[in-house]
Amino acid sequence: MAGTGAEAEAVREEVMTRQIEELMWRAFTDVSFREGLLNGHRRELVSSLDLSEVERAAVMAVRADSLEAFAGALCQCSVTPGLM
Repeated sequence: MAGTGAEAEAVREEVMTRQIEELMWRAFTDVSFREGLLNGHRRELVSSLDLSEVERAAVMAVRADSLEAFAGALCQCSVTPGLM
């Protein structure tokens, strides 16, 4: 029996959260990855990750010059309807 729409949405949100958390963890622990996210190499870095189109769009939409600002903007994207 197929799950309800709400169950499917909850699974999708959990996956998005896990993938974004992995991206952020890597940014916190890998200096060259972090620098790439912030200095114009984001598209190349993001293309190597297992992100959904929605996640990819959210990450690419962020405008930030520090990791703190990047994380804050990404959190805002994840609560914006249509980006989660």
